[in-house]
Amino acid sequence: MHRQLLALALLGATGFGLAAALPAPADVAPPRPVAPPPVAAHPSDEDVLEEAMESMNGALKTLLKGGISAETKDKALEAVVRMQSGIVTAKSSKPHDLNAEELVGYRKMMADLLATTARLEITILDGKLEDAAKIVKDELTRFKKEGHDAYQKDEEH
Repeated sequence: MHRQLLALALLGATGFGLAAALPAPADVAPPRPVAPPPVAAHPSDEDVLEEAMESMNGALKTLLKGGISAETKDKALEAVVRMQSGIVTAKSSKPHDLNAEELVGYRKMMADLLATTARLEITILDGKLEDAAKIVKDELTRFKKEGHDAYQKDEEH
């Protein structure tokens, strides 16, 4: 065993010695510095909010148009997740120039909407598809109308 270790150590030392003695290749160019990627402009808070709202609206349209059935279950679940992502983004944004009290109301409404979509997701996963369709039709459309009435100032909805 000691002989094998000694032979391995001598072989390693010889390899290092040979590598150090070899001249560096002349045709290898030194590495060039890499320029940092350009800094992308940050979208405004209003742009982020608008994009999130459009995503939520598209998801709601998918749920309303396609309905929720055994055939559309996977598509409905994808729409719910898309809506939840939009909600999380939207509740982190500040629409227009809300005062402190309005902002609290907005955040609470968005948190309540997120909870409703979580309940919707569970209902779909449990196979209670008629109940899920009722949540979409009654509750999610109510959230949209009430939210737009309360927080979309001087805009159509």
